[in-house]
Amino acid sequence: MKASRLGEGVEVRPAQVLRPSRRPAPRTLDHCLQTVQQRWTGPMARLGRQWSRWAGPSLAEHSRPLSLHGRTLTVAVDNPHWLQAVQYSRHQLLGRLQAAGFAVTALRLQQRAQRPLAGLDGRHQQQSWAQHPSRPQAGAGLCQRCNTPTPQGELQRWGHCCFCQRESLPPPPRPEQGPR
Repeated sequence: MKASRLGEGVEVRPAQVLRPSRRPAPRTLDHCLQTVQQRWTGPMARLGRQWSRWAGPSLAEHSRPLSLHGRTLTVAVDNPHWLQAVQYSRHQLLGRLQAAGFAVTALRLQQRAQRPLAGLDGRHQQQSWAQHPSRPQAGAGLCQRCNTPTPQGELQRWGHCCFCQRESLPPPPRPEQGPR
Protein backbone atom coordinates (compact mmCIF):
# COMPACT_ATOMS: atom_id res chain seq x y z
CA MET A 1 0.00 0.00 0.00
CA LYS A 2 2.85 2.37 0.66
CA ALA A 3 3.85 2.13 -2.99
CA SER A 4 0.39 3.03 -4.20
CA ARG A 5 0.19 6.03 -1.89
CA LEU A 6 3.48 7.38 -3.28
CA GLY A 7 2.15 7.07 -6.81
CA GLU A 8 -1.02 9.02 -6.18
CA GLY A 9 -1.19 12.30 -8.03
CA VAL A 10 2.07 11.65 -9.91
CA GLU A 11 1.78 11.58 -13.70
CA VAL A 12 3.74 8.83 -15.33
CA ARG A 13 4.81 9.39 -18.93
CA PRO A 14 5.69 6.61 -21.30
CA ALA A 15 9.40 6.10 -21.94
CA GLN A 16 10.89 7.93 -24.92
CA VAL A 17 13.43 6.34 -27.18
CA LEU A 18 16.40 8.64 -27.73
CA ARG A 19 17.70 8.57 -31.28
CA PRO A 20 20.77 10.30 -32.68
CA SER A 21 20.02 13.42 -34.72
CA ARG A 22 20.07 13.07 -38.46
CA ARG A 23 23.28 13.90 -40.18
CA PRO A 24 23.04 16.43 -42.93
CA ALA A 25 23.26 15.07 -46.43
CA PRO A 26 26.81 15.06 -47.81
CA ARG A 27 27.71 18.20 -49.73
CA THR A 28 28.27 17.91 -53.42
CA LEU A 29 31.51 19.00 -55.01
CA ASP A 30 29.58 21.75 -56.80
CA HIS A 31 28.33 23.11 -53.45
CA CYS A 32 31.87 23.07 -52.03
CA LEU A 33 33.23 24.92 -55.06
CA GLN A 34 30.47 27.54 -54.81
CA THR A 35 31.32 28.08 -51.15
CA VAL A 36 35.00 28.59 -51.99
CA GLN A 37 34.10 30.93 -54.84
CA GLN A 38 31.89 33.02 -52.53
CA ARG A 39 34.78 33.38 -50.10
CA TRP A 40 37.07 34.46 -52.95
CA THR A 41 34.60 37.00 -54.28
CA GLY A 42 32.99 38.18 -51.01
CA PRO A 43 33.67 41.52 -49.32
CA MET A 44 36.57 40.23 -47.20
CA ALA A 45 38.28 38.70 -50.23
CA ARG A 46 37.90 41.98 -52.10
CA LEU A 47 39.24 43.91 -49.11
CA GLY A 48 42.23 41.59 -48.80
CA ARG A 49 43.11 41.70 -52.51
CA GLN A 50 42.82 45.47 -52.86
CA TRP A 51 43.83 46.63 -49.38
CA SER A 52 46.85 48.59 -50.64
CA ARG A 53 44.56 50.48 -53.02
CA TRP A 54 42.52 51.93 -50.14
CA ALA A 55 45.07 52.01 -47.33
CA GLY A 56 47.99 53.17 -49.46
CA PRO A 57 51.21 51.22 -50.00
CA SER A 58 52.95 52.21 -46.76
CA LEU A 59 49.98 51.49 -44.47
CA ALA A 60 49.08 48.32 -46.37
CA GLU A 61 52.57 46.95 -45.78
CA HIS A 62 51.98 47.12 -42.02
CA SER A 63 48.25 46.36 -41.81
CA ARG A 64 45.67 43.93 -43.15
CA PRO A 65 41.89 43.49 -42.85
CA LEU A 66 40.91 40.67 -40.47
CA SER A 67 37.13 40.52 -40.34
CA LEU A 68 33.98 42.36 -41.25
CA HIS A 69 31.12 42.10 -38.76
CA GLY A 70 28.11 44.21 -39.62
CA ARG A 71 29.52 47.65 -40.40
CA THR A 72 32.71 47.25 -38.37
CA LEU A 73 35.96 46.32 -40.08
CA THR A 74 38.68 44.87 -37.86
CA VAL A 75 42.19 45.68 -39.07
CA ALA A 76 45.42 44.10 -37.80
CA VAL A 77 48.46 46.35 -37.54
CA ASP A 78 51.95 44.91 -36.96
CA ASN A 79 53.61 47.73 -35.04
CA PRO A 80 52.51 50.34 -32.48
CA HIS A 81 53.94 53.15 -34.62
CA TRP A 82 51.84 52.06 -37.57
CA LEU A 83 48.80 51.53 -35.35
CA GLN A 84 48.98 55.25 -34.62
CA ALA A 85 49.35 56.03 -38.33
CA VAL A 86 46.23 53.99 -39.14
CA GLN A 87 44.35 55.79 -36.36
CA TYR A 88 45.28 59.17 -37.87
CA SER A 89 44.17 57.94 -41.31
CA ARG A 90 40.95 56.36 -40.00
CA HIS A 91 38.53 58.91 -41.52
CA GLN A 92 40.26 58.92 -44.90
CA LEU A 93 40.30 55.12 -44.97
CA LEU A 94 36.60 54.90 -44.04
CA GLY A 95 35.78 57.43 -46.76
CA ARG A 96 37.70 55.45 -49.39
CA LEU A 97 36.06 52.19 -48.35
CA GLN A 98 32.59 53.75 -48.43
CA ALA A 99 33.29 55.26 -51.86
CA ALA A 100 34.28 51.76 -53.03
CA GLY A 101 30.88 50.42 -52.00
CA PHE A 102 31.62 48.94 -48.58
CA ALA A 103 29.06 49.66 -45.85
CA VAL A 104 31.81 50.18 -43.26
CA THR A 105 31.17 52.85 -40.64
CA ALA A 106 33.71 51.87 -37.97
CA LEU A 107 37.25 50.55 -37.78
CA ARG A 108 38.48 48.37 -34.95
CA LEU A 109 42.26 48.20 -34.77
CA GLN A 110 44.28 45.37 -33.26
CA GLN A 111 48.00 45.18 -32.89
CA ARG A 112 49.18 41.81 -34.18
CA ALA A 113 52.50 40.66 -35.47
CA GLN A 114 52.33 39.64 -39.12
CA ARG A 115 55.37 37.48 -38.64
CA PRO A 116 56.28 35.06 -35.90
CA LEU A 117 57.90 36.83 -32.96
CA ALA A 118 61.23 35.16 -33.73
CA GLY A 119 61.24 37.02 -37.06
CA LEU A 120 60.93 40.46 -35.45
CA ASP A 121 64.49 41.57 -34.97
CA GLY A 122 65.78 44.97 -33.96
CA ARG A 123 66.80 45.81 -37.52
CA HIS A 124 63.25 45.30 -38.81
CA GLN A 125 61.78 47.47 -36.06
CA GLN A 126 64.28 50.26 -36.73
CA GLN A 127 63.53 50.12 -40.45
CA SER A 128 59.80 50.26 -39.77
CA TRP A 129 60.17 53.25 -37.46
CA ALA A 130 62.46 55.02 -39.93
CA GLN A 131 59.73 54.76 -42.61
CA HIS A 132 56.96 56.16 -40.39
CA PRO A 133 55.56 59.37 -41.90
CA SER A 134 55.81 61.31 -38.63
CA ARG A 135 59.44 60.37 -38.01
CA PRO A 136 61.66 63.45 -37.89
CA GLN A 137 64.14 63.35 -40.73
CA ALA A 138 66.98 65.54 -41.83
CA GLY A 139 65.76 68.58 -43.67
CA ALA A 140 62.38 68.93 -42.02
CA GLY A 141 60.24 71.43 -43.88
CA LEU A 142 57.61 73.92 -42.87
CA CYS A 143 53.87 73.34 -42.96
CA GLN A 144 52.36 75.49 -45.70
CA ARG A 145 49.24 76.17 -43.62
CA CYS A 146 50.56 77.02 -40.15
CA ASN A 147 54.28 77.56 -40.91
CA THR A 148 55.53 75.17 -38.19
CA PRO A 149 58.49 72.77 -38.59
CA THR A 150 57.11 69.50 -39.97
CA PRO A 151 58.72 66.11 -40.64
CA GLN A 152 59.36 65.45 -44.31
CA GLY A 153 57.19 62.29 -44.22
CA GLU A 154 54.10 64.28 -43.20
CA LEU A 155 54.70 66.85 -45.91
CA GLN A 156 55.07 64.13 -48.53
CA ARG A 157 51.98 62.31 -47.32
CA TRP A 158 49.52 65.16 -46.69
CA GLY A 159 51.24 68.34 -47.91
CA HIS A 160 50.98 69.86 -44.40
CA CYS A 161 51.57 68.91 -40.74
CA CYS A 162 49.57 66.30 -38.83
CA PHE A 163 47.81 69.00 -36.78
CA CYS A 164 46.49 70.72 -39.91
CA GLN A 165 45.59 67.31 -41.30
CA ARG A 166 43.53 66.54 -38.22
CA GLU A 167 41.68 69.85 -38.50
CA SER A 168 40.83 69.15 -42.14
CA LEU A 169 39.17 65.80 -41.34
CA PRO A 170 35.41 65.62 -40.87
CA PRO A 171 34.28 65.23 -37.28
CA PRO A 172 33.93 61.61 -36.12
CA PRO A 173 30.42 60.18 -36.30
CA ARG A 174 28.49 60.50 -33.08
CA PRO A 175 27.17 57.28 -31.61
CA GLU A 176 23.46 56.99 -32.14
CA GLN A 177 21.54 57.14 -28.92
CA GLY A 178 18.67 54.72 -28.60
CA PRO A 179 15.37 55.38 -26.85
CA ARG A 180 15.64 56.01 -23.17
